[in-house]
Amino acid sequence: MQRFLSLNALSVVLLWFPIIEEVLSQKVKAGSQLIIAIDRTQWKENNVLMVSAIYQKRGFPIYWCLLEKAGSSNLVEQQKVLRPVIRLLKKYKLVVVGDREFHSVELASWLHGENVSFVLRQKQNTTFREKRHSFQPLNSIPIHPGIRQFTTDINLTQKVGKGRFNLAVYWKRKYRGKQAC
Repeated sequence: MQRFLSLNALSVVLLWFPIIEEVLSQKVKAGSQLIIAIDRTQWKENNVLMVSAIYQKRGFPIYWCLLEKAGSSNLVEQQKVLRPVIRLLKKYKLVVVGDREFHSVELASWLHGENVSFVLRQKQNTTFREKRHSFQPLNSIPIHPGIRQFTTDINLTQKVGKGRFNLAVYWKRKYRGKQAC
């Protein structure tokens, strides 16, 4: 499968992008919001970094690459899979969602510079600071099932020169029909 996917004749951009573009144009109105998920998975001995469009709670693969290493992706690899997707889907208001692997402030800053909205899950020890307050870890926020909190214009890291972002905290009251503790 790896040899098949790495054939030069099988260009994702040339073969797959026109199909995705046509399908999405029939389902999603230009100018409307489109959620894009970035994820990485280990599939047998292949480490795959993938970007998918989310439509009606389903993910449609748009672009992917095989990483030449085990483990997490880095910013360069993330940009490599996101750039062509952002160009392809420029007629939509994109929102990139990613799990904790994609928590970097550098990725957030880059997406902001590309004029792309994002929701990136953060690790609980990530520090943040509201204006005129000191830095504290995210796990210091008192949360319980059912809580929703939105804070604007915070520093999300102690790295100097990084932008300010919004912070959303959410804990579902019920998950898969069961009451959370």
